[in-house]
Amino acid sequence: MAANNNGADDQYINQGAQNYNGNDDQSTAANYDDAYSANAANPYASDGGIKYWTDFAIFPKRCVNWNGVDQIKFDMHEKSFKHCSDSPMGTYLTPVSTFVNGYLNQLVSNAMDEGYEDYEVPTVAASYAQCGQGPKLNGVQYYLQVGCSDTNPLALAINIYEDAQCTTPSTVDGYDDSNLQLDITLPFQKCTPCVIWMDKNDDEIDDQYYENKQTNAPLCSNAWAYKEECNGKCQIKTNYSVREGWNKADKILLTILSFFGFGMCISIVSKRQKMSHKDALLEQAAISAAGLQQSHILGIFLLLILIITVFALLGLKKITWALLLMLNIVLFAYLMKLTVDGSVKETVIGPDGKIVPDVDSDEEEDDEEDDEGGYQNPSLPDVKQTELPEIA
Repeated sequence: MAANNNGADDQYINQGAQNYNGNDDQSTAANYDDAYSANAANPYASDGGIKYWTDFAIFPKRCVNWNGVDQIKFDMHEKSFKHCSDSPMGTYLTPVSTFVNGYLNQLVSNAMDEGYEDYEVPTVAASYAQCGQGPKLNGVQYYLQVGCSDTNPLALAINIYEDAQCTTPSTVDGYDDSNLQLDITLPFQKCTPCVIWMDKNDDEIDDQYYENKQTNAPLCSNAWAYKEECNGKCQIKTNYSVREGWNKADKILLTILSFFGFGMCISIVSKRQKMSHKDALLEQAAISAAGLQQSHILGIFLLLILIITVFALLGLKKITWALLLMLNIVLFAYLMKLTVDGSVKETVIGPDGKIVPDVDSDEEEDDEEDDEGGYQNPSLPDVKQTELPEIA
């Protein structure tokens, strides 16, 4: 498992020596090269642990609940210069509290290395990285500790517990997140080198700087020391197992789209009732040509609505949005078709090339005239009756 240097390693070493030294001091670059080459070639201790973190990188994947404990799922890579594109050493789990402690220590180490003597550790994260006393409500004492968010697997939250060891979550409607805002954001889905070099001059460092820098990697060392392997069943159970949930904006938009689709359904039914007999026959012929019946179309429509409802209740937001938008688009397209077909009158050309009047429309006009006043006999002039002379 030892790392072997090659051409890519040498290029990475040279770039690192230049990037982390703003003055491009030759002696500093040489010291960096020597330290890197010596320790990266054999980073492991005699007991098999990792001693030099120079060339390692960590990739936090998500926050999961495994065996009743909120944990960070992460990959560890031996070649940080490949930006976690190489195959990882393995996938592991470590408790959220352990990972957060290592992350906070890493922030402090980076700040001190940059010369920020007055750096303040994020208060909320530091206070509840371990189980701490929370509010007392209605005579009941609650406890708080950082853990996984109920709605986002790529975020943390301050969770509420009923016991002082923070092992029994206090849930309301299946959620145990408090309204306390966490003041850190872990680098989920980001490749993070275990050793982060800062701009330093020779007069700012001592002989032990490079040694300490490579052996002191709080985030990676903490995660590695308390890790457990995640293989097989663990990989399956912790892959997208956290419910996303619906926030207030999602619910409003979901309601709008649902009412919009319902309104289009009513309009479609109304327009189909006014459809001409000829258009109805043409549509039925098209459906039959596809090997379907109107009852099949209705059944598919109802089944799709049922599937969307189930996915919405399960909190599967992406697939719910996709299906709902697709359904609305189909309904809108069909409604526009009915609208256009109902507004365009078919022109019939006779054998002589002249336009034949629409018989249906003529009949409708006649019916309208009959409805207005009915048929009336024409008025005839009065004819005076005259007596014929008698014939002798």
